[in-house]
Amino acid sequence: MKTHEAPYACHLFICTKSRGNKRKSCGDGANPELTSLLKDEVKKRGWKPRVRISESSCLGVCDAGPNLMIYPPKIWLSDVSLDDVPEILATLEKLLAE
Repeated sequence: MKTHEAPYACHLFICTKSRGNKRKSCGDGANPELTSLLKDEVKKRGWKPRVRISESSCLGVCDAGPNLMIYPPKIWLSDVSLDDVPEILATLEKLLAE
């Protein structure tokens, strides 16, 4: 095994796990545009080399979803929607300025 330092200042994980409406899950409530909108904004702002946006599977708190986590500062956002994108971007901007 090789160990490397992560190349990103921030890494966002957006849960897209779906349980097919059998039980509440992030993927059932998440707008599929969320990931692409965040990726587009990160690229447009020139943050792409420092910020990574990834879809993830279950984060373990389906009832609070859709969920998004930002690492390394350990920020967990629940009940995320497209309306939250400006606040998410403001959070990233603040983290990148630190």
